[in-house]
Amino acid sequence: MFTPVTTTLGAVLLHLSTTTLLHSNSQILGCSSLLTNGILHPSLSTTPTLLGLLAAAALPLYPPSYPTDTSLPLLLAAGALVGVGTKLAKGCTSGHMLLGVARGSVRSLVATATFFASAVATAAVVSSPPACINGACYTPTYPAAGPAVLLVAGAAVGALVIRRLPKTEAARVATRVYAGFVFGLGLLVSGMASPAKTLGFMSVTNWNNFDPSLMAVALVGVGGNAIAWLRRKSSPRLVDEWTLPAGEVEWRLVVGSVLFGVGWGLVGVCPGPAVVAALRNGTSGLAWVGAFLAGQVAAGYV
Repeated sequence: MFTPVTTTLGAVLLHLSTTTLLHSNSQILGCSSLLTNGILHPSLSTTPTLLGLLAAAALPLYPPSYPTDTSLPLLLAAGALVGVGTKLAKGCTSGHMLLGVARGSVRSLVATATFFASAVATAAVVSSPPACINGACYTPTYPAAGPAVLLVAGAAVGALVIRRLPKTEAARVATRVYAGFVFGLGLLVSGMASPAKTLGFMSVTNWNNFDPSLMAVALVGVGGNAIAWLRRKSSPRLVDEWTLPAGEVEWRLVVGSVLFGVGWGLVGVCPGPAVVAALRNGTSGLAWVGAFLAGQVAAGYV
């Protein structure tokens, strides 16, 4: 169902987490590389962020719902496609959309347009979210927003504290933990962690199943990050210089984005929500993550 208030508050959390990590550590909160490197290649640059995200996923707040009729082969296929696709495209919704588009990256603009179009087409052909109860999915509903308001206030205070930290390795690690934790909260509060909500946003060909909630993520998350980027300082707060990914639009980006979109459109799961599902969705969540990691490794040989 359309949840304009809580999804907007969740989008604020996604903005605070991604922009704080970027402007403090010059680091992109890219969930595909975060999930792979945090598990297969643990280090102080990725693992603290992943642990923060997992800690948020463990909280009993705004619990995501998961379909019970998704077959294991479909989950495995979707995870593998997302793994291969994000490896080739070097990013997913968090890195390319929330941060790349916000920075005006042509690569990220092409990637985002490609994987979203591919996801919408896939969802239209092979999948659709469950029919909403008591009306169409675009009918607004207003779940309790009090906890989300408190979470946003706490995250904002945390971002202010980070602004005052000294330029030390401990401060950089603390910033990564903060970013992962607040990002995880953003996934839960916004509803992005629930596959049906994501598929509902993709359901532009079935108006009754269309859920516009996640437009807030694009408007608030991307918009907030864009404003912060335009107002950036000459150097990040906790490191000496900006070190950000760059590159040209080439076949790997386009093909990878198409494959990622197909996998995303099959079951409505991308790498960030998959971390939540690994804790919340039992063997199904773990199966998706395992297939994703296998796809990442396989794509490394391409």
